[in-house]
Amino acid sequence: MNLKSIIIALDESSYSPVIAQRGFELAAVFDAELTMLLIRNNEAVLNASLANASIEDMASEEKLMKELKEIAIAYKAIQWGITILKGDPQEEIIQYIADNKADLLVVGTHGRTGIDHWVSGSIAEHVIRHATIPVLVMPYNHRAH
Repeated sequence: MNLKSIIIALDESSYSPVIAQRGFELAAVFDAELTMLLIRNNEAVLNASLANASIEDMASEEKLMKELKEIAIAYKAIQWGITILKGDPQEEIIQYIADNKADLLVVGTHGRTGIDHWVSGSIAEHVIRHATIPVLVMPYNHRAH
């Protein structure tokens, strides 16, 4: 597999830097350029708070951006960029990969089940079904359930 361009779809959760780190590791292995795609979605913040998930507020964007830039500094040889979009993450991710050539999409999954899954839905599932490029799904929370 020849990966020259990787997109990492991130949300505003505290787990996003972990997913970004893994994406940079992949980009380093394949010498690929990388785009971090941050989707801001106010409805997701509300749903996540109802589902007791870890989604941060608007004030956390600066902190997240700082963390992402610190990760990027460790990978000086990787050409990277950040794109911030507002809207429904499912629609925005699919549209972005349709409009921008990439070889791989990396997304995280919170692994919600039951009522939490019903309330919040699964962005990762939707993206897998509708993406036109390979998708690597990584769990946000690596602790055993």
